[in-house]
Amino acid sequence: MLISPKILLANALNEDYAVPAFNYYNLDTLMAVIKAAEAERSPVIVAMYFTHFLHYDKGAMIAAASLKKIEETDVPIALHLDHSSNYECVMRAVRCGFNSVMYDGSANPLDENINITKKVVEVAQALDIYTEGELGRIMRVGAEDENDEPEITNVEEAVRLVKETGVDSLAPAIGTAHGMYKKEPTIHFDRLKEIYEAVKVPLVMHGGSGIPDEMIKKSIKCGVRKINVGTELKYMWSNTMREKLNDGEMEPIKLAQSAIDAVQEVAKEKIRLFGSNNRA
Repeated sequence: MLISPKILLANALNEDYAVPAFNYYNLDTLMAVIKAAEAERSPVIVAMYFTHFLHYDKGAMIAAASLKKIEETDVPIALHLDHSSNYECVMRAVRCGFNSVMYDGSANPLDENINITKKVVEVAQALDIYTEGELGRIMRVGAEDENDEPEITNVEEAVRLVKETGVDSLAPAIGTAHGMYKKEPTIHFDRLKEIYEAVKVPLVMHGGSGIPDEMIKKSIKCGVRKINVGTELKYMWSNTMREKLNDGEMEPIKLAQSAIDAVQEVAKEKIRLFGSNNRA
C-alpha cells in the first residue's frame, strides 16, 4: 500500500530506527525489495534515480507498473524520485503518481538551491507529496573528483534551507559517497548530530551501500531516519545475472528469478540492520 514518507519517518523517529530507501533499476529489483519488505514486515521507500525514471517512456510506464505492485502489497511503501536536479523532471514524477520527490540542488549556489527547492515544495505540499532536499557535496566513487575534499554541510546553511523552503527532510553531506567504497568512509558524526538538532526534520543518509554496520547504527542514533541503498542491489543483480549466464542459463525468466532472489536477501539484511523489521 502506498503510504507517505511523512508517516513512515515519523514512526521511525518515535521508535528510533531508519527506513530503508532502496533504489531500484527495473521491475526485477522492485519486486525483490517488495518481497524483502513483506518477508521482514518492514516499511520501505522504493526510489528511482531520475535518469532511470525518464528511461521508461519518460517515466509513465515505470510509474504505472510500480504503483500497481505497491498497491498489491499490504506493507507500507512510498514511491520516491531520487536525485533530480531538474525541476521539470520532478514535476513529471508528481504527475505520474510519485508521493515523494527529491530536488537535488546541491551543485548550485545556496540561494539558487533554496529558490528551486522552495518551488518544488510549494507544488508538493499542495498535493500532499513528501519532499527531500540536499545540501553539501556527496561524492561519487569512480568520479573524476572522487579524491577531492568533500564539502561537509554547514549547519547554519542547513537551517536556512529548511526554514526558507519548508522541505520535509534533508540529505546533508557528512562524508558518505555514492557507489561502493574503496576504503572505510569518514563520517562526521558530530556534524550530523549538530545538523539534526538544528533543523529538526528527518535526515537522510545517501551512499548507504557498504558502510560498516556500526557506522550505520551510530548514524541512526545521530538522527538519520532514511538510509539510501542502491549500488549493493545493482551489483548483486548484475553479478547474479553474469554468473547464471556463464553457467549456460539462457531462459530470461529463470535468470530474472535468480537475480530477484539474490537482491531480496541483500534487502532483508539491510532492513534488519536499520531496525525497520516488524515495524509495518
